[in-house]
Amino acid sequence: MKTKIILIEDDKKKIEDIKEFLNAEFHYRDLTIKESYQSGLKALIDNEYDLLLLDMSIPTWDKSPVEQGGNYEKFGGYKVLKEVIRKGKPIRTILISMFDDFGESDNSITLTQLDKILKNEFTSIYIGAIFYSSRETKWREELKKVLEQEINR
Repeated sequence: MKTKIILIEDDKKKIEDIKEFLNAEFHYRDLTIKESYQSGLKALIDNEYDLLLLDMSIPTWDKSPVEQGGNYEKFGGYKVLKEVIRKGKPIRTILISMFDDFGESDNSITLTQLDKILKNEFTSIYIGAIFYSSRETKWREELKKVLEQEINR
């Protein structure tokens, strides 16, 4: 696979699972990983990528031994999409989330609802949402199908 992929994700287990999946299914080892809104957006603006694998809920900054990552952005992935469009750096995007609902109680929306919103708002770049669970393999099948379609488009 010659596609240049970036993953914006802060969960270590999910990162490892996605890396292992890409290597096993596509022999892909050149994954760029960014763990926050700021580092992910900077990489997207400063570099050329073909595909973005994006988490919706991400910290503002990278975590470190002395930094907690700033505020946790429940809709950080949405903000990333808004900014890449605004900066003229559109990128094909797949949302991979381990949450099925977002927001606060009365103002929460499901992953299915969020998927529809993103498809309407980011028609030219947004591919779709995949629900990730470390205990299931369905996400792997869904991601493989979407990636094969994307590579062959």
